[in-house]
Amino acid sequence: MKLDVDHITQIICDVAEEEIMPRFQKLSRGDIMEKSPGDLVTTADIEAEIKLSARLKDYMPASLVVGEEAVSRDTSVLDALQSDQPIWIIDPVDGTRNFANGNSVFGSMVALAYRGELLASWIHDPARSRTAVAEKGAGATLAGKRLHVKNITAFERMTVSLNPSHRKWLKKRAIDGLGPVPHMASRYGAVAHDYISLAAGEFHCAQYRRLHPWDHAPGVLLHREAGGYDLMIGAQDKYRPFIYEEDCLLLTPNQDIWEETRAFLNPGSDTYHV
Repeated sequence: MKLDVDHITQIICDVAEEEIMPRFQKLSRGDIMEKSPGDLVTTADIEAEIKLSARLKDYMPASLVVGEEAVSRDTSVLDALQSDQPIWIIDPVDGTRNFANGNSVFGSMVALAYRGELLASWIHDPARSRTAVAEKGAGATLAGKRLHVKNITAFERMTVSLNPSHRKWLKKRAIDGLGPVPHMASRYGAVAHDYISLAAGEFHCAQYRRLHPWDHAPGVLLHREAGGYDLMIGAQDKYRPFIYEEDCLLLTPNQDIWEETRAFLNPGSDTYHV
């Protein structure tokens, strides 16, 4: 499948300039809604996804689209992930709460998958005019510069990104004398920025439980193409852009340190903690 990566990058940047940035810090009360309690959506999310979906399908007419906002209206959209057609996976505004609060830490995420394989991905940071791009087998870049994970081989030297309940649990273990607490990275409230930091080596490890494909498909490929390693803890298989009801994704700088990291973060278990 021949892909014009630069053309897709331009589509994503154009949509952000047309539908997202004009609304940044200018949302009215009517522009912010709840899909469910605490789960925000804005007019920027909705309009950007509509326009992205149309332009990506125009570029590749045989493709299907799985977008976060489309799924929120009709969960049967997820069936496309099992299709034999190319699939665009879209999160139009990742970090919607940040965006709605006027915080510039948000991004647009897009991945292209075919039969469960990730082929290319884009994480666009509109507020900073930079885009991270990955293509399977071709490496990863941010604003045109190569990305490389930091190849740390000792777990105790890693900075890890965990959810708040996991962090709290590890701290309690340390208080009880059951193990040290690793150095913790602060999550941004936008997984798009988490993945850019992972791929750039700014922190080194992350574990995720909520695995919506639009949140992780773009970032996982970016991390892989920057030299990183990922494995599902339960399935013991590489992440694929499917729906995981009960599993956990662990990303590390390399394969050699993955099991040590899993055992440290999830001691006494062959599965995972929180």
